[in-house]
Amino acid sequence: MSFVRDAPTKSHSVNRINQLFASIFSFLLIAVVSEALVNGFRQSQYLDSNVFVVSAVVLLVLVIGFLVSHFVFRSPIFFFRAIPVFALLLLVTWPLHFDSSAVLPETFKPWIWWLLGVSAIAAGTSYRFWLGIGYIVTVAAAWIVLRVSPSGGSGDLTLAVQDSLHLFVLASIGTAMAVALRWQAAKTDYANHDVIASGIKSAQSQALNIEQSRLDALVHDKVLTTLLIASKARTPEEIAIASKSAGEAIRSLEFAITPGTSFATVTQVSFFEALSGRVRELYPDFEISMQQANDSKLDDRVYEALTEATLQAVDNATKHAALASKKKVYLNSHGQGLKIVVSDNGRGFRPSKISKDRLGIQLSIIGRLKSVGGRAFIRSAPGEGTDVVLEWSPSV
Repeated sequence: MSFVRDAPTKSHSVNRINQLFASIFSFLLIAVVSEALVNGFRQSQYLDSNVFVVSAVVLLVLVIGFLVSHFVFRSPIFFFRAIPVFALLLLVTWPLHFDSSAVLPETFKPWIWWLLGVSAIAAGTSYRFWLGIGYIVTVAAAWIVLRVSPSGGSGDLTLAVQDSLHLFVLASIGTAMAVALRWQAAKTDYANHDVIASGIKSAQSQALNIEQSRLDALVHDKVLTTLLIASKARTPEEIAIASKSAGEAIRSLEFAITPGTSFATVTQVSFFEALSGRVRELYPDFEISMQQANDSKLDDRVYEALTEATLQAVDNATKHAALASKKKVYLNSHGQGLKIVVSDNGRGFRPSKISKDRLGIQLSIIGRLKSVGGRAFIRSAPGEGTDVVLEWSPSV
C-alpha cells in the first residue's frame, strides 16, 4: 500500500470513518485520562503539587475541548493534534514534575505513562503518516530514557524496553487500522466520484444525440416535405403553397441553428431528457417530474454545470437521506431560464450548520452554479426533509 497519495479526508465516506473513529476515541480518552489522573493523585506525595495541578487542569481542558468539538461541532482535529503535543511536553519536562527530595518506591511508574498510548494513537491518526510514525517512535524511545532515570523510578531497563514495545505495537496497530479504513473509504469516494463524472459525460453525450435527432427530424419534416411539395408544384396556387412551406422551413432552421453555433447545440428539451435518463439509470429510486421545457439554447458550460450540480445533489440525498420514502427531481423551465429541485423527505438538517469541508455542497453544487451565473440554495430543517434548488437564467 502506498502512503504517498493523500486520502480525500473531506469526502463523505472518509468523513464518516473519521467521525466514527473520533467517537470511539472519545470514550477511550475519558477512560485513559481518568486512570492517569487517579494514579497522579496517588503519586502526589512524590510530585510538585503546583506543576501537577496545572498539568491536570490543562489535560482536562483538552479532553473537554475534544468532546465538545467532536459531539457539538463535529470537527475535533485541533484537539486530536493538541493532545499528543501536550503528552510529549509532559514526557520531556517530567523532571520538573518530580520532587527530588522524595524517595520513590520500587513499583513507581510516572502517571503520564497512562497517557502515552492514547496520545500516540491520536498522533498516528491525525498527523501526516510519517510524522505520526515519527511521533510514536519518539515517545516510545523517550519513555525508556525516562523510566530508567531517577525521576522515573530508576526502573529496570528490560521492563522499560518491554513497556516501550507495548506502546509502539499498540499505537501502530491503532494507526494502521485507521489508515486502512480511511483508504478503503477513499476508494469508495473515488469510485463514486468517477460514477458522477461518467454520468455527466454520458448525459452530455445523450443530450447532443437527442438534439441531433431533433434536428434530423426537423430537416426531414420541414425541408424534405418542402422539397417534395416544390417538386410537384405546377399551378400558381401550388407554387404559393410551396413558397410558404419553404419560408416556414427556413425560419425553423434559423431558430434551431443560430449564427456561431453548430448542430451540436443543446436545448432545454434535450437537456432535460438526457438528465432524466441519467438520474433514472444511476438512482432508480428517484421520481422524475418534468413540467415544461422549450427550445431555448443552453451553452455547453451551463448544461455541464447543471448536470454536475444535479447529480451531486441527488447523490447527497442518496447518502444522507437513505431512509426517505420520497425522493424526487423536479425539472422546470421559465422562458430561457431553468429551475431544478432535488427533494427528499428524509431527516433534514440545518443549512447554517453546513461545514466548509462539505465540498460536495460548497464546490460541486453552490460553486458550480455560481461559476456559470446561476445560484443554488438549500431549504431544510431537522425532521422536515431537504430541497436543493438550482436556478439559472441569462439574467441571473
